[in-house]
Amino acid sequence: MRPPPTDAGLQGPFLLSTDTINDEVVEGRSGAYALGYIDNFGRFCITYVGSSPSDLNARLKDHIGTAQYFKFRHLPTDRVAFEKECELFHDFRPSGNFLHPTRPDGSNWTCPRCRTVALTR
Repeated sequence: MRPPPTDAGLQGPFLLSTDTINDEVVEGRSGAYALGYIDNFGRFCITYVGSSPSDLNARLKDHIGTAQYFKFRHLPTDRVAFEKECELFHDFRPSGNFLHPTRPDGSNWTCPRCRTVALTR
């Protein structure tokens, strides 16, 4: 088994707070994110991954109090955000994600890694 990658392709880490989210994350944009903490060696350790099809700023605010830090990336479409969330899930297997990410209602998208199709909310 290969070790997880060390670069998630996300910006950050940033403190998970309203002020920081407002300073860093554009409202009304789709994107993917990772939550976590900084370990004793200064590494960002991912504990949860997610995405938002329409407002990453608001979605991150839902997580305030659940983690210390976040990383994120704005993405051009809701589908690309979903696919990035799937990739983060497979690469890092975060302890806070018990199930594979689910695709949005009404879509027929599949995971780019495992091609799972039975993913619905």
